[in-house]
Amino acid sequence: MKRRTDIEGLRAIAVLAVLLFHAGVPGVGGGYVGVDVFFVVSGFLITSLLVAEKTNTGKVSLGAFYARRARRILPVSALVAVATLIASWIWLEPLRLRSLADDVLAVALFSSNFVFAHRGADYLQSSLPPSPLQHYWSLAVEEQFYVVWPALVMLVCIGVGTRTMRNVRLRVGITAGVAALASFVACMALMNSSQPWAFFSPHTRAFELAIGALVAVVPLGVSVAAVRINAALAWCGLAGIIATVILFSETTTFPGPWALAPVMATAFLLRGGNASLWSPDAILRISPMQWLGSRSYSAYLWHWPVLIIAAAALDKKLSVFEGLVCLMMSLALSEFSYRCVENPVRRNHNIAGVRALVLAVSLIAVISGSAVLAQNNQPSLNGGVAATAPTLVTETSTTIDLNVSTTTVPAKPELPGQSPPVDAIVQAMTATGLPSNITPSLQQAISDMPTIYSNNCHASFSAIRPKKCVYGDVASSIVIGLYGDSHAAQWFPAFEKLAIKRNWKLISYTKRGCPPADIPTYSKVLGKVYKECAPWRENVLQQMVTDGVQTVFIAQFDRLLSASTRVPMWQKEWRTGLQSTIDSLTAKGITPVLMEDTPYPGQDVPTCLSLHYTNVQLCNPTISSAFRDDMHQMLEDFDAADTHVLWTRQWFCTDGGCPTVVGNILVYRDDNHMSVTFASFIAPLLDAAIVDVVNWVSTEP
Repeated sequence: MKRRTDIEGLRAIAVLAVLLFHAGVPGVGGGYVGVDVFFVVSGFLITSLLVAEKTNTGKVSLGAFYARRARRILPVSALVAVATLIASWIWLEPLRLRSLADDVLAVALFSSNFVFAHRGADYLQSSLPPSPLQHYWSLAVEEQFYVVWPALVMLVCIGVGTRTMRNVRLRVGITAGVAALASFVACMALMNSSQPWAFFSPHTRAFELAIGALVAVVPLGVSVAAVRINAALAWCGLAGIIATVILFSETTTFPGPWALAPVMATAFLLRGGNASLWSPDAILRISPMQWLGSRSYSAYLWHWPVLIIAAAALDKKLSVFEGLVCLMMSLALSEFSYRCVENPVRRNHNIAGVRALVLAVSLIAVISGSAVLAQNNQPSLNGGVAATAPTLVTETSTTIDLNVSTTTVPAKPELPGQSPPVDAIVQAMTATGLPSNITPSLQQAISDMPTIYSNNCHASFSAIRPKKCVYGDVASSIVIGLYGDSHAAQWFPAFEKLAIKRNWKLISYTKRGCPPADIPTYSKVLGKVYKECAPWRENVLQQMVTDGVQTVFIAQFDRLLSASTRVPMWQKEWRTGLQSTIDSLTAKGITPVLMEDTPYPGQDVPTCLSLHYTNVQLCNPTISSAFRDDMHQMLEDFDAADTHVLWTRQWFCTDGGCPTVVGNILVYRDDNHMSVTFASFIAPLLDAAIVDVVNWVSTEP
């Protein structure tokens, strides 16, 4: 079969798009489609080789195929993975080393895509800093393709009694077409339930490889008209790839139906035929394109860890210039690995059979061994000195005792207004080293979550009906509700303490990523507009009436994404949505209390503290970054309009900032949720602030 277009030049376009995109170069917002180009090219090349072998020899040798793949893939893959682990040990934040060791092990097991799919689909982990080995997901997809596709080609070609190209092409083509259709349907279906799994899964990406396989078996045609048509298609394909790189962005639904654009563009370009006056090969075969294309595999593997580790070492987001410098370093490393590792091993045809197996097992053992070594030798993450547990002084509250008939009920008590920070927070702003008795530990922080997560009372993304989750005194006549997304759920430990202490009935109405404000949102985890929120809110309101809720505390993450713009929603949307929710609750006789959102650290706090464990102040967010001024003004307006607002800033921050460590307590478990330990610590403050209002509401007719 004739080669249809210059593969090295096409690889150069693909890897250049990915490199520039990851370096943050403006104008290439869709550079991630370079990976899709690689998938199509891989499907084309592998199928071309398999079909040629079948038609020329009458069989497909799986042993020879896997020996070639082992020589081609494993040496550089192992080199980059181990080198990344070593460099990360020196420059990466220490807390990230544990998950990185897991990622290295996934590289050895050819399962990186499953690891990152699980991590991305778990919204509690989806905000963690990116792994230096995250780009290995695409290599894992290809490796899984290599396991399945050659065997499938052998299977469908059983019984072909002649070596004619036509019979082999027809069977492989039908198989590829069926696989492409089934995979694309699966991708579209999974996009509606879990975008991360649709992005990383082999069965949802198989259509890209299968389309490449289809191109490999469709005859080119030799007539002048066929050559001209193929050349025209190739020019359209080249223009299509460039257009998607320029016009797509991170907000493009991907790999949804838009994924067909770069995939089909690559397929058209592959049909360009041999270099001629009519085809784009004259561009693809220029020396710089050939050089980059031949080193595209090494360049792809090196560039991402260099960018991620450099950002960690500099402790900041890289500028475009710094990103380009990192790319130059990546290309230098690529040249080294290409000349000293990739080519010498790939071209050594003596490494076949048992020798190829020994090579593969040895390299896998080296990668796995380095991962296990890293897992069992984690660095110390504390300042070496234990801290004293913080204490609180709360104001005396006038509590209504409903069991005493002579109680004097105050005239409609109000929630406390904005006030100075509590002493424990002021003292925390002078802390330096990370306490050796920090609670929870940095390693355990991510799992320090309210019990409503483990018992499934925090509703899933797909749920549209609230769970029946009652706490405290289930027979109490005082019924309070906790309503909202994870920023409401994070308050559950404090409210549960109050419910037990005050003999209140507490009912939890929380759902992942779903605000109580009546506004449509976009979910990054789902990769789509979060349509399940509206029916859930409607059902929650009905359930609250049934449950007899008297006072409901409303909290939400105030940086949720707008369904229309996919950026944090403006104050106007919040005002309208919250007012609608307030009106609906009030109309049902339920008293709403708006809670000020907790501070936004803007980075994963445990990870930051692991890097700055000798000076924790470097991880404290400033007031201007931790809170939105426009949202603060909105709450003040609601407060002035006689809607109850619970101000909480003084429990977290001073004017100088918001400490991430208070005494021996870790305040945040990730980049935006407080730990259960801290929520329990400030429960007395919450108690003193709300007890009178809750008891008052329960006495109203």
